[in-house]
Amino acid sequence: MPRLHLRVRRAHALTAAAATLLAAALTVVTPTAAHAWGPGAEPTLPYALPALPDVPVRGCQSTVANPSAPTGASPALQVIYAWHDGNGNNYEANVEYIAKVVDRIDWALDQSSNYDQHVKLSCRTGYDTSTYAGYARSLIVPEKIDAGTNPSTSSAVVRSDLISAGYDDSNRIYLVFTDFASNSDAYVCPTGGGYNSSGGHCSAVTESWTTGVGGHELGHVLGAPHAWMAETGAPYYPEIMYGWWDNWNLDPGFRNYYDPSELSASFYLDPHPSTSKGNIANHPMLTAPTCCDVGANNDSLTAEQRTFEATTPGSSTSTLTSSGGWHQVTPSCGTSGISCTYFDGRRSAQFNTYTGPSNSSSISLTNRPAVTAGNTYKFFARLRANAAVTTQLQLAWYNSGGTLLSTSSGTASTLASNWLEYRLTATAPANATSVRVTLAVPNQSTTGNYAINIDSLQLNDCTANTGGNCRYDT
Repeated sequence: MPRLHLRVRRAHALTAAAATLLAAALTVVTPTAAHAWGPGAEPTLPYALPALPDVPVRGCQSTVANPSAPTGASPALQVIYAWHDGNGNNYEANVEYIAKVVDRIDWALDQSSNYDQHVKLSCRTGYDTSTYAGYARSLIVPEKIDAGTNPSTSSAVVRSDLISAGYDDSNRIYLVFTDFASNSDAYVCPTGGGYNSSGGHCSAVTESWTTGVGGHELGHVLGAPHAWMAETGAPYYPEIMYGWWDNWNLDPGFRNYYDPSELSASFYLDPHPSTSKGNIANHPMLTAPTCCDVGANNDSLTAEQRTFEATTPGSSTSTLTSSGGWHQVTPSCGTSGISCTYFDGRRSAQFNTYTGPSNSSSISLTNRPAVTAGNTYKFFARLRANAAVTTQLQLAWYNSGGTLLSTSSGTASTLASNWLEYRLTATAPANATSVRVTLAVPNQSTTGNYAINIDSLQLNDCTANTGGNCRYDT
């Protein structure tokens, strides 16, 4: 069931030196003095964000006369500046700065994949949007939180005021920047605006005026959860969705809920027993994704090759081909349709092999993804095993006639009982047109039976990205 996602509040105070640099760099009005809320440190990975004055202006996609009653308007995001008497109304001093943060959140979404995709923004009439000053004031609406008080006003109070003011339209989701101390959180609304199926208001509230936190909370509204190591009830992995402290890109795993390359794919949004699924690339508040541009992620595999979600646990799958052993979708253990162990989603693959000093085995994706000779690729895999067993990632390169040209092998690694991610980077040789993605199990010093679990496969084309970047290694 879609739910409220919380983030523990952190101080994002702007140092005097940073404030001086911002004042010198910005062509917009300088923000007010630093607080525990307001401007904060921006994430810098997987590559640097553009400086605020250089951020591309997203512009308005839906313009209405009354933002609290956008009758007949197309779906869009409404941005709100929230204030109360405890800290006063500093809208004019901050509106252009916040608009730049919104533009940078849109830039970060677009740069999160090699697909062109953007946030649809709602604006109000009465402003000259050909100037940045007019655009910012048209985009961001001030709203007084009448019940707000110092030292902190909860997001629940903020939402109650917004709803009373009419900000709950089904064609709108809301991103609220508070000019006072508050908690930063969001309700998940993967299919539209207004309210989700549980009655949660489709809004993100943030006290931190940054791409990392603002984008993180907006990502939740669009339907993005945190990855979940479900078989053990282990912690969330926030690097999967806008690690606000140092990493801005959306779903660097490109597998859990955001896949603009495969709009028919859908992903579980919450841990079991929730059955809510979605792919936020389909969200009506976003533009249709268009291939291809540069970005931090451009996975070459299909959703099924990454997650093995379509096959019943305990059954074999044509997605994989094994040698020297046999494979199945990891069986269930007490819950129908749920694999006994998996990293995220509801399934993993299990490779069962008998190895020893004279026995080796392997498991590969049956279909070979297309590659370009001379490009660099990076293969990612989440692996675990029931006993210590040595494995090795491999990329085997083939020409157009199906002849094996060469094989690139990673470092041999001994698997553990917990999920870890393993990686191999290699360059496609001359004449290569496809690659076999393989997990090899070399000869072992000790003879035995091994069950290896495989999940969250990924193959990035590193050359296609800005500066040669693959997905950032978290």
